[in-house]
Amino acid sequence: MKKELSFKIYYSTFVLAILVIGLHSSFVGFLDPNLGGYSFSLSFQRVFLTIGDAAVPTFFVISGYLLFSKFTLAKYPKMLLKKVFSLVIPYFIWSVLGFLFTRIFIPLLNHESIELTFQSVSLDILLSKCSLHLWFVRTLMVFFIASPILYFVFKFLKKWSIFIPVIVFVVYIFFRPDYSGILFWIPAFFVGSYLSYFDIPVLNKYKPRIVSIISMVALFSVAILLSIFDVKEAGTLYFCYRHLSIVLIWLSLDIFYSFFYKEEIKGIFKISAFLFFSHIFIAWFFGFLLQKITPLDSNYKCVLFFFADWTISSLVCVGLSYILKRFANPVYKFLGGRN
Repeated sequence: MKKELSFKIYYSTFVLAILVIGLHSSFVGFLDPNLGGYSFSLSFQRVFLTIGDAAVPTFFVISGYLLFSKFTLAKYPKMLLKKVFSLVIPYFIWSVLGFLFTRIFIPLLNHESIELTFQSVSLDILLSKCSLHLWFVRTLMVFFIASPILYFVFKFLKKWSIFIPVIVFVVYIFFRPDYSGILFWIPAFFVGSYLSYFDIPVLNKYKPRIVSIISMVALFSVAILLSIFDVKEAGTLYFCYRHLSIVLIWLSLDIFYSFFYKEEIKGIFKISAFLFFSHIFIAWFFGFLLQKITPLDSNYKCVLFFFADWTISSLVCVGLSYILKRFANPVYKFLGGRN
């Protein structure tokens, strides 16, 4: 893989991870149901959450691209072994931590009784029911295990295989599967794998600055329109946006490349995996603290809460990852994958 593309992927995944942190910095859960008048702050927040939504399918495209950049059947067993350290172990560690926090610590703090069975504990941990954001990792595991199927599809159908995700996408418009399910993300992962397998240079070069500016304006404009017209996330229009926004967000990321394309800050972009695994606990914690400091009784406070939680959580995630990487690197590798 070319150095410039490799750097852009590192840089892009870091920015996408920051956007995902924004997705989980919502103030909605802290609102007093007896108070009204939050229409402005809710609409304002939704614009940014809609943009953040584009990060998830983009992650799947990048994951598929990276997988098939070096994929061969001979390397498949070794690839699966690496995924045990980069995905499986962190998945179970954070799933257990989420279980302990949700099912043990919170009930004890609230002086509630704890009722657990072997089956409930096993399902909670295996399906990460207390760490819901880990559905993404679980889906990636399945895609990586099934990667030989994609390999043979590409090998025998050649470039005609691109019609498979197109057909699947059209079918999904009428029969949409669950958002956190495997079927929902087949088109995005397939397209990323396809681009990599056939070495199509659509991802390889930075685009002219004007293209990035237009794409960013278009991304914000679409997000604003979806918010103004209250387009439902379960609807067909939002489904199309969620997948097609990949192009806009990927082009938008080029706008700062000349500033970030520096070797001395390259290390910061390699901590995206740790940010993803840890962020939801940190965002919820600081959201809880912020809500205790100031009641959310106005649109102004809600907007400040959203940006404060997003900013503080992002900085803490980055800072914590650097501390662990420097002083407890084995712990860092297990918590964030061997990246």
